[in-house]
Amino acid sequence: MRLRIWHSFAAVMGFAALGTHAVEAQSVPSPFTFIEKKQEAGPIFGVADAGTGRFEYAPKGGRIYGGRWGIELSGPLSLEGVGTVMDGTRNIISPGRVEGDRVIGEADVLLTTVDARFKFSLTGDRAWHRLSPFLVAGGGVVFDLEEETETDRTLEPENRFGFGTSFYGTSGLGVRWFMTERFALRLDGTFSLWKAGTPPGFSDPAYGFEAVEEDEWLHSLGLTLSTLVRW
Repeated sequence: MRLRIWHSFAAVMGFAALGTHAVEAQSVPSPFTFIEKKQEAGPIFGVADAGTGRFEYAPKGGRIYGGRWGIELSGPLSLEGVGTVMDGTRNIISPGRVEGDRVIGEADVLLTTVDARFKFSLTGDRAWHRLSPFLVAGGGVVFDLEEETETDRTLEPENRFGFGTSFYGTSGLGVRWFMTERFALRLDGTFSLWKAGTPPGFSDPAYGFEAVEEDEWLHSLGLTLSTLVRW
């Protein structure tokens, strides 16, 4: 009797072991992994193309340099701070010249932005095959660090363009690739807005410009790459 019981027990255990092995053989690793680290920071490199406005004196775009810091808040939401400099150029425009011949020179610009953004991850607090696509939106300020040029000073003061300081709004989409738990790459495509003031001299009736606005909302399209350290 005992021998039969042991034989039966051994048979049951054997079937159980075979069943467990079959289940393990059929299991598929999940493509999702949790994002454990909560903070990240790193440099930004990229390019931007910007609208120059009706009279084409605003910054044209250029190379982008900067840095970013971010923190995961809850679920898919995170907060980040971004600072960049756009190294580009602008046309120097003389409103007294005939159309098509108003550009009298070119000036460098260092268009600087400081802003805060909310980021919404489309995969929540997880990555899919180490990828995490997202949407961003935020705002801050933008200003030009460059000074007037000698060519600017050949114009009457009321005809000189100066960027000043403006509200800066931005939105976009992108993706993070988590190479390891500590390091990631991030690609962003952004659409940004800022306001450029019109020199008061352009409203002089002697120049013949109709319906001249005091300022214009201009847009910029940017593409940036970031290397991130996470902790």
